Amino acid sequence: MIQTRPRTRWVIQMSLMTVMCAVFGVWGWYDYSVKIPMDELGYQKLVAFTNVKSGLEAQANGEANALQTAVQGVQAARQELTASMTEAEVEQLKTVRQEMEFQFKAELQRAREEGLVSVEYNYTAELGTVAQARLLWSLEIDRLAGGLLAVGQGRWARGSDAFANFVEGVSAGITAYQKFPVPNKWNRMVQWLFILCGPYAVVAGLQLIGGLRKKYSVDENGNFHHPQGSWGAAEINDIDMSRWMSKSVAKIVHADGRTVKVDDYVHQDADQIIGAIAHRMRPEEWTDHAKAVESTSTSEEADTPSDTPEQD
Repeated sequence: MIQTRPRTRWVIQMSLMTVMCAVFGVWGWYDYSVKIPMDELGYQKLVAFTNVKSGLEAQANGEANALQTAVQGVQAARQELTASMTEAEVEQLKTVRQEMEFQFKAELQRAREEGLVSVEYNYTAELGTVAQARLLWSLEIDRLAGGLLAVGQGRWARGSDAFANFVEGVSAGITAYQKFPVPNKWNRMVQWLFILCGPYAVVAGLQLIGGLRKKYSVDENGNFHHPQGSWGAAEINDIDMSRWMSKSVAKIVHADGRTVKVDDYVHQDADQIIGAIAHRMRPEEWTDHAKAVESTSTSEEADTPSDTPEQD
């Protein structure tokens, strides 16, 4: 009996393709949904903190409307933050903020009095990485706007602990986010090239599983056994060899018109099965090793010496 088995080369190739496409798909999705939004948020923070610092320095130098310009910059950051969120995120974060302000009222009040920009909250809301960062940034925006207002109204005099804490918080923000570059508008589009690899990983994985499960064989009586069943030698009506020489693929044709494709690239020893059937069906065209039979007339012409005399 002749029986096929998956080629080791093909199994390794499809396994690597499945793993690589899956990795690229997950990588692209992570960058698209987490890394890029976090980078964009980091740059928003850098711009906002820089505007606040510039406003404080300009106000110290006696420039008019310096703090007002800084406040406008903070408000622009708030608008940019809101624009980057979906409606569902806006409503979700609004609810969480209300709960936090009720639960951590004393902590927020202390932050306002002491000029703290960043405050840690041990809340239990189930939010994603990006949503948590946006929530905390919205609270810091409130702190920046409130701090500028307190400085402008004279409630935080220069030299006070609250003013020093506020300036220190702003400087720490610039230091923490100075590594974030200006967002590139093509970043998200490029990630789709990686994300689209994910579905192909499923396709490649299914092809791999299918190839491992499929088996083909021909017994001593010429009966053909395949994944869909078994066909007796008398039931095989024809064999389609039109793609055998170019693609190493042949189709066994049942008497009722059904076909079964056998791929020699995927299954080792498939050529022996194809050769056995093709040679039985068309012995004048194919050998039992699935090789095309050379034309007899062509061979005779090649062996016949030329009658043309040689030229001196």
